[in-house]
Amino acid sequence: NWQKTTKSLEERFGYLLGKELMSDMTFLVGTNEVRIPGHRLVLAANSHDFYNVLYQLHPDRMELRVEDVSVTVFMRFLEYCYTGHVHMELDKVFDVLKLAMRFEMRHLEGVCINFVARHMSTTNCLRFLNKSWKLGCLRLVHKCQEHLAENFGDVLSNNRLPIDFPELPHGAVKWIVELETLQCDEKSLFDAVMLWSHRECGRSGLIVTPQNMRNVLGDLIYQIRFPTMTTQEFAECNRKYPELLSADEMTKIMVFSTVPAAKVRFNVNPRLEATFTSLYRDNGIQEVASIRRITKAHRVFDDHNRHGIRLTSSRRINIYGFGIVAKEGKSIYGKCSIWDPEFCFQFPDVKPDIRRKLWENYEIIYVIFKHPLTLESSTSYELSFFNCANVCCVDEIVRETVRKEEITFHFEKFQDFAAIPALLYRILS
Repeated sequence: NWQKTTKSLEERFGYLLGKELMSDMTFLVGTNEVRIPGHRLVLAANSHDFYNVLYQLHPDRMELRVEDVSVTVFMRFLEYCYTGHVHMELDKVFDVLKLAMRFEMRHLEGVCINFVARHMSTTNCLRFLNKSWKLGCLRLVHKCQEHLAENFGDVLSNNRLPIDFPELPHGAVKWIVELETLQCDEKSLFDAVMLWSHRECGRSGLIVTPQNMRNVLGDLIYQIRFPTMTTQEFAECNRKYPELLSADEMTKIMVFSTVPAAKVRFNVNPRLEATFTSLYRDNGIQEVASIRRITKAHRVFDDHNRHGIRLTSSRRINIYGFGIVAKEGKSIYGKCSIWDPEFCFQFPDVKPDIRRKLWENYEIIYVIFKHPLTLESSTSYELSFFNCANVCCVDEIVRETVRKEEITFHFEKFQDFAAIPALLYRILS
């Protein structure tokens, strides 16, 4: 009498899993069409897709074929349907996710996505991106994006890179190269893209030549930020892949290194290595980095008590706060002021809000103003954070000009203040 010996509803439904007892339909699973009994009520309660097929569209249909999945994986899928739990493994989770997406079970999708995210590392994130991209699971693609943005330098140095990166779909490679936030140097990213291009030529039946490698890249190549490379790095790229760039393109890139106002088709903005949360991006707030890079290679000086930046923007904007570097887990405090051309000081109320890890022992803390400050276009302002504690100074190079799609910023250090690394802003109409 199983009804008496089972202690919970979960156990009672679990007892029915895979059994003929009270079953009223059958799955034919895999190429061998293995017969697995099912119970329409249980299935329809989990999935509207099952409800439509089993009760609405084909109420007399007692057999469903599920061809492209193993019996083991399908039983894991049914385990969740019957008990609300599933024993997950990395080698099976994407197949379970595929079934969850097919039968529109977003709750099971979430279980799979969270499982993958918990096990994501620099060793496997490219494979996870590849699989999630091919499945069209955008929620998991975004999880991969977050991990890659913060750990891409380590991904590039991993011995799995030559195996996993060339197997990515073109769209996934383009998506990575277009990311504004990647903790890596541009030359290493370029080398990885060339590995992919070499493999893509083979897949397309093309002879591996610089011209064919460029052809398979398409417009993706313009997101390689050659203008941000050092002269030595750029020369090495041209030595390894002669004729990848035209003579005109090479000339314009080299001119840009000395004349930043020169026009060049390639993306000229250094990648931002400090990321911000989607909470603010969804409200139209963006981040701009005032220094060239924040990497492990930078020297960091602890407890610097004067930070500031002089800025001018081409558009009228609201400033919502700024990012500052601090020791991990340390509370920071200080006073903030902004000085405009009329020699008027404002002292906005501030509070440390969001922390994002930069590298071992350090993080960037976003200090958010209680009320945003309005800055007029083409007007110089000085933002400072002083009398502060537990704030670090990064040995940095200030980006004099930062061009984004709709706005241009000009930055400058002043006096003996350390540079404020990042600002949060929104363009006003």
